[in-house]
Amino acid sequence: MEEEMSEEYIVDRVADFLENKVDGNWHHEKTKKAGLHQKGEDLKLIGGKKNSEYFIIECKKKSTSKSKDSANSEVWLNDLGKLITRMKTQRYYISAKGGLGINRAYKYGLGLYWKTAKVALRRIPKPIAKTLNLYIFSVNDEGVVKQFTPKQFGEEDYPDELFR
Repeated sequence: MEEEMSEEYIVDRVADFLENKVDGNWHHEKTKKAGLHQKGEDLKLIGGKKNSEYFIIECKKKSTSKSKDSANSEVWLNDLGKLITRMKTQRYYISAKGGLGINRAYKYGLGLYWKTAKVALRRIPKPIAKTLNLYIFSVNDEGVVKQFTPKQFGEEDYPDELFR
């Protein structure tokens, strides 16, 4: 039987990763984690010089069911839908020069088991990830977190070694 990797475990790993990142600016005391069966995002981090940046993250546990390969490749779709419904801010703003810019104050993320993250990275187009300011946090079997930025989305193949 495979080892359980709960949603809470993934939430904790992603929160630790972001709060302890060398160039990170997320405030530990302002991190909010949803408990089991609570409504709302799984993880919300607040940061920036004036607490003006937000990172909203949905996490999904590793499936250990008999159909785990199928489940692990599709469960992220539900969490992506949850994130999109929580996007209450304007995605674009008009700059002082009259051009359009993407609102970077809000970042969104998916915290996923590495095999699930690999599928999501391949299937979400890069332009969509950039517009949504979407990140993926991959958690491997050892609990190591890898962050993937919008510019890393939409590739045809991702080698397993990238996630370990």
